[in-house]
Amino acid sequence: MKIGKLLVMFSLAIALLLFSDKEAQAGSAPIGVKWDNSILIQGQIGRVTILQDTALFKYEKGKLITIKTLRKGNIYRVYSYKDQNGGVYGVGGGAFVKKSSSIKYETPSKTKRSQLARIVFFDEGDFLKLAKQGVMKGQPFSLNNDDLNDVYDYFGNTPSWEGYYEGGYGRQFGNYIYFTSWEDDPKFTAFMWANDGLTPLTPYIIKNTVGKPSWEGISEMDGHWMMYYDLGYYEVYFSFKGDNRSDLHSILLKRSYR
Repeated sequence: MKIGKLLVMFSLAIALLLFSDKEAQAGSAPIGVKWDNSILIQGQIGRVTILQDTALFKYEKGKLITIKTLRKGNIYRVYSYKDQNGGVYGVGGGAFVKKSSSIKYETPSKTKRSQLARIVFFDEGDFLKLAKQGVMKGQPFSLNNDDLNDVYDYFGNTPSWEGYYEGGYGRQFGNYIYFTSWEDDPKFTAFMWANDGLTPLTPYIIKNTVGKPSWEGISEMDGHWMMYYDLGYYEVYFSFKGDNRSDLHSILLKRSYR
């Protein structure tokens, strides 16, 4: 066997081992949703459980070449499916497992997919980029370019809640609350996103999706954990329900008056 081929097979084997052991490493668990004894992550379409020892393959010149044997009881994430060679599941690193009675393939439930979508919602490059423009992700309005009349025109119904809250008058549509200075003022002062508890969103998850905050610690106002992002003209506050391991309560986007 040529040295080049040996190196390719060795690299694929190492990649799969790293993939399999990643969750077991302290402090390096991937960001995702708990799915039984594994974690569902972005880009994953399912998982395979090895029922009987079975071969792991790679494609070489259009043919499947055996890399190693996967042992009974192990579980691997699936990222793709090819309707070739009787069906093969892509488990990462260019490696595949054949569809057979030796494996069990499962897809995540609708609830799990929704929970994962909620976590992906806080992607760093997207969430903060919009916030720097005065826009809370998931809705189209800007703190500077729109006002309350645009909100009513967009949603076409009455808010599920409205009233004074912490010095402003808010109106809630879905997860979003739009604040003005007082009841008859249409000009926005802040946007808030209220967590509905679809999936736990801890400070650890927020830091690993949104990015490192400018400051984090105990809020003097309510004694709960807070994360603050300084975005120049705007500020974002992530407020949690308790300590630095508790679930997210809300997010506030407001103008910076420094």
